[in-house]
This record gives sequence, C-alpha cells and structure tokens, in this order.
Amino acid sequence: MTASSKGRVKLFGFWLICADMAAQYSVPDPTIPAKMYMTYQGLASYLSSGGDNYWVIDTDYENYAITYACRTLKEDGTCNDGYAIIFSRNPRGFSPAITRLVRQKQEEICMAGQFQPVLQSGM
Repeated sequence: MTASSKGRVKLFGFWLICADMAAQYSVPDPTIPAKMYMTYQGLASYLSSGGDNYWVIDTDYENYAITYACRTLKEDGTCNDGYAIIFSRNPRGFSPAITRLVRQKQEEICMAGQFQPVLQSGM
C-alpha cells in the first residue's frame, strides 16, 4: 500500500512549511496483518525520511481507522517517540454516531483529547 500527504508542518518548533510526503507500507508478518512497517520519504531535502512500526488499532473498514506508529524504541522495548492518527473516509468528518465510537476508542487507548482535526481537501 502507498500513501501520500501534503500539509502544513512546523519544523524545529517555529518554521511552518508545506510538507509533501510519500509512504509505502509493508506487512512483515502476514499472520499479523494489523502490524505494518511504514517507510516514508519527504519530497524535499529538508523533510525527514525513515521508517516506523505501524499498527491499525481499530477500524470499521467503512468510516474510520485508528492507527498508531512508533518511531523509536526505548531499551526496554516500549515506545520512545510515537504518534496516533485517526483516518476518515469522509472529507467532512464523522457522523455523530461514528464520532462517539471513535471517542470511546480514544478513551480505551488512553489518548482522549490528544488528537487535532485536520481538514481534508478531498483530493
């Protein structure tokens, strides 16, 4: 699977740029299809590239997918630098029913209130 994203990113805590990124996902172990490895590349020299361990935490396959990625691990194997993204298939966001379901899942993974909406262009 491949993906691309373009949007405003803050670098070094102060520099706002329009980032253009490309990613490719692979499934290292077919017996664990929810766990992937994401290789990403910034399409400009000052954007980062690398790879992250990536999991689909929950999805209904029609409206949303809650994902989590870990950039680096601590010595004990826990995540040192991670992030979560909730994807919507609808550029206008979720219905009230799906919003309630997604918020419940956020509570379950101890990340309630940790997400910011990102407007989609629909492209």
